[in-house]
Amino acid sequence: MNDANRLSLRQLRCFVTVAEELHFRRAAERLHMSQPPLTQRIQDMERDLGVDLFRRTGNKVELTDAGRMVLKAAKETLAQADGVWEAAQRAARGECGHIRVGLIATALFFDSIQRAMRAFQQEHPDVALELTPTSSGPALEGIRQHKLDVALVRAFPTPVPPYCEEIVLEHDRLMLALPVDHPLAQTRRIPLSAMVDDKFLSLASKQGTGVYAQVMHLWERAGLKPRIALEAASGPLVIALVAGGLGYTILPSSFQVIRFERVVWRTIEADDRWTDTSLNLVCHKDILAERAAAGFVECLRRHSAAANVIRQFG
Repeated sequence: MNDANRLSLRQLRCFVTVAEELHFRRAAERLHMSQPPLTQRIQDMERDLGVDLFRRTGNKVELTDAGRMVLKAAKETLAQADGVWEAAQRAARGECGHIRVGLIATALFFDSIQRAMRAFQQEHPDVALELTPTSSGPALEGIRQHKLDVALVRAFPTPVPPYCEEIVLEHDRLMLALPVDHPLAQTRRIPLSAMVDDKFLSLASKQGTGVYAQVMHLWERAGLKPRIALEAASGPLVIALVAGGLGYTILPSSFQVIRFERVVWRTIEADDRWTDTSLNLVCHKDILAERAAAGFVECLRRHSAAANVIRQFG
């Protein structure tokens, strides 16, 4: 190893202090050490570099030409080291960082989620939020593989794995979306039995969405099976098909923010427990030890009246 590579930050600080004071006793006092060890460190540094850093004439100490050049480099090195330390401290305080957030399309349909996102970015301007569209199944896999830190998804039909924490952020309700000219469009509450023979427009099962699982579970509880005419990859596309008169669908009420003049939303006449659905935050427990991620989770909870831990496994 090159001798220069053995220079320590402590040696550099000693050298810079002596160079600023041009007096070994005063420099030692600033460094809260005795003078002999300070002198020895400077001599060791000169030996390792192979140059004289100071010219000593009686009680007078001056920098040599080499010393002036080394001083400039030493100050730059110490500034960089201080920058590394400060970056580490800011990360430890949660003031900077990078959070990978997977979210379903409807997550940002909720005002509370929008408010939480804005508030977090205002409170933590140096924390980057990387937002990735996803669905419930892929989101859980992303968390398992540590490719996602947090996911905003629909409730899972089964308990989340033991390494996850799940928090309910918002509630809405499964509703019927009908073409405006449907015979039952003016009916306020409609039983599923009245719709079973109509063309049902479904979310694609292969997308792994929590909504698809909940809708199918609703049909099962009713003891009915829908007449699926078409499957579509996303909720907005399904609603567009409803507007085109190709059938009806069942989606969470939060989708009503997507305005189609030729679509009406109606309540399903069923046990409220069957139609209740929620937007949940799911995260790996490990990330809660990181200040930035933990702060993001807390911000979402703070802005949501529905937020409460519903499952936590040891």
